[in-house]
Amino acid sequence: MQPLFSSKELEEICLIGENAAREHVLSVLDRHLIRSLNVRVTSERSGSGLDFNADVEIEVDPVVKIDLESLAEAAADRALETIDEKVRAKRVA
Repeated sequence: MQPLFSSKELEEICLIGENAAREHVLSVLDRHLIRSLNVRVTSERSGSGLDFNADVEIEVDPVVKIDLESLAEAAADRALETIDEKVRAKRVA
């Protein structure tokens, strides 16, 4: 059976997820206050299909008073939501 996505398509989908996570963080924080923003989205083929994971790490200027853990979690969730939309669209097409 042919996989639903090629390696190149999986890479593109992961990149779309990474961009969605970055956009979410930048919608909350000014770019100049961010010291480091690391986003990693991975895909793994499993028995039931595909699993995607998103990890977001944020370091900001000490003057910023925000719950970075919650922001990182929300950004990771946004990445996975965007990926889910993309995967659903592909399955329908």
